[in-house]
Amino acid sequence: MNCINLKQRILLLTFFIFSACAVNALTLNPLIEAPDGHTIINQEPLLFNEKIIFVTEKDDDYTLWAYDLSENDYTTLQVFDEFNPNQTFHIIDGQFYFRDYNEPSRVWRSDGTHAGTKSVTGLITFRGSELIAQNNLLFSQWGNDDNNTDIVGFDGVNYRNYGVEHHPNEKAVCAFSLNDLIIPSTNVYTGNDQHLVRYTGQNTFHYTNRMPDGFRIHENDVWQFGNTCFYFITSQFSDQYFYDIFVIPETGDSFFLGEKLGFSGVSEVIRFKDSIFMTGRDSEGVEQLVKLSPDLSQIEKQVYPQEYLEYQLLTASQDYLIAYEHSDGTVSPPVWATKYYDENLSLIEGLGGHFKWAPEIHPTAKGETIFYTDYDIYTGVRKYIITTNIDDLENGFEINGQALESVITNVNSPETYTLMRDLTSGVFTIHHLKQLPDMGSLSVGAWFDPDYQNQGINIVEGVRDDGSRYIFVTLYLFRDGEPLWLAGVGEISYPQPTIDIELGEYSGLGLWQADMPAHVEKFADMTLSMRGCHQMMVNFVTVDEQTFSLELQRMVNNDINLRCKD
Repeated sequence: MNCINLKQRILLLTFFIFSACAVNALTLNPLIEAPDGHTIINQEPLLFNEKIIFVTEKDDDYTLWAYDLSENDYTTLQVFDEFNPNQTFHIIDGQFYFRDYNEPSRVWRSDGTHAGTKSVTGLITFRGSELIAQNNLLFSQWGNDDNNTDIVGFDGVNYRNYGVEHHPNEKAVCAFSLNDLIIPSTNVYTGNDQHLVRYTGQNTFHYTNRMPDGFRIHENDVWQFGNTCFYFITSQFSDQYFYDIFVIPETGDSFFLGEKLGFSGVSEVIRFKDSIFMTGRDSEGVEQLVKLSPDLSQIEKQVYPQEYLEYQLLTASQDYLIAYEHSDGTVSPPVWATKYYDENLSLIEGLGGHFKWAPEIHPTAKGETIFYTDYDIYTGVRKYIITTNIDDLENGFEINGQALESVITNVNSPETYTLMRDLTSGVFTIHHLKQLPDMGSLSVGAWFDPDYQNQGINIVEGVRDDGSRYIFVTLYLFRDGEPLWLAGVGEISYPQPTIDIELGEYSGLGLWQADMPAHVEKFADMTLSMRGCHQMMVNFVTVDEQTFSLELQRMVNNDINLRCKD
């Protein structure tokens, strides 16, 4: 949290500014609006090298922008005729990669500058495929093949196409290097004949003949932890259902994990604190969550779900392994629960429980940001909470779930940003998750100091025709028993921890006197700064060099609680 000092001449107010910085709050501050009449599209922005990368639309063109978080200014990186809003930016070796939406589609890379945003020479992909990052490599379907039955890999310098026999699934590639990778594919002529092939150098190795008849690979259930690939394999043949995880180490023999451990089925693996955990059913059909030995050959510990529940999802925070359990179709109404464990599978009391959802975990350089959905089974009301403390998921603030589109973090940055959608206008903006609110939208409202009766400040926000924003501040006071009206305008330019306003004293008008301008004389320079969601510091320097301060409280406005919580 940054604290901005007042003018040097306000020496007497140093104590107040210091105390303002000590207050703990959590808020979503407006940061980025679409520049120059553009509209931010619903495409997940990227936090990259102290910049936020995002895309806008204007006049049927799409513009890629970099917003510098240090200089608070915008740079145009590139303009495109077409852009795929569903794609993800990928960072490899200090540059980020993405694709245009031509056919064939070019791969682009950027260092966050206009001059450094260029297409990668010769790297052409099929527009209908995905651009996938895996093990610091990029993969997509090769666009120079009219049948799109090949795949291309890229390491930032070199690219290679692999001569895949059938239609490849680029989202399920698992790679040890550019010249050693595994590619699943499907025979497009039969429609259900899958293959699992490893490409090493100029050679190929088929795992297909080790798979059960009619096997399926699920692209969202492929994991790579270190030098080992894990493929979730299913097959339905006769009246039996096969499910297991096929393990392919970089060196050594491949094997089915469940078969090796004597399980009838295994469905998910996850790495947490350098250990591998899995869910599955043992030979007696009992479902369990298991911690495995480092060589994956033995069970070190297991725990079991609640009666009538099954494991459906594993996720991990910085400190906890999180297991989400849900009832099967035989239980009505449905039941679910979330449990939190340490690395030894000891249950953590006080976290999770019945009818609790698993949170989204977004790692940062200083910890993690958590987006959590809480559900009240009695009222049917869902609460959407964003916080930085998983030990107290309520220690965040509620937001409307439809308003939050993306949580934007980077493991190399301590900051968190969000892509938000206004539920009335549908306009997207980017916000900064901070402790103290900025001056601007979160300052709007009526304020008062309890020590001064029947006096106060009102703040409204305005938008001019050119899109610039401002706050209009009016002070309703008394002097020598007579009403004193002060007012002034301050320009909003996020981020803005403080705002300076020149206050004018207005006089001369009669009641409802038309077409008569008021007489205005400068009264003071005023600095406003938020010290909490509902607390504001006001510092004055009058024209005759007197200084004084007020510690204001916000009059009740529960809408602010949706974006800020003390």
